[in-house]
Amino acid sequence: MNGTRLGAGIRERLYVSTTDTYDETADLDYIAIEYALNGERVALTPAEKIHAARILDARGLEPTPIARRIGSDPATVTGWKNNGWKPGGKHPKTRVRTPRPEPVCGEPRMYRRHLKNGERCDTCRAANAAADRRYRATGSQKQVTT
Repeated sequence: MNGTRLGAGIRERLYVSTTDTYDETADLDYIAIEYALNGERVALTPAEKIHAARILDARGLEPTPIARRIGSDPATVTGWKNNGWKPGGKHPKTRVRTPRPEPVCGEPRMYRRHLKNGERCDTCRAANAAADRRYRATGSQKQVTT
């Protein structure tokens, strides 16, 4: 059978518009970038990936196909775009962690702090013993509130 899949036809070849093949100041190999723009397998430096992603984004591609062509993660491409097409910046999948509240007397965490400081607290010791019994009985350290 000599058929072709839909969308597998000849597509427009993208060229990096320059007469140079290498930019020493930005560490860009334009031939490698051209291969990546056209979906050919090539190893790119981070600077080349950002340059190729910027060109593909200007042509209206979404982050997922851009990432597939340059061999990167879509979240990384989105991070570069949000950072003004520069490396670094905040990764879009990172979340801000709120710090845990300070332990108070009567919690197992405070019992461990008392032990570390060489102190003795019967309230925290009883809370730690209750948590230990609960863990052995149920397999969970969470206290059931009813």
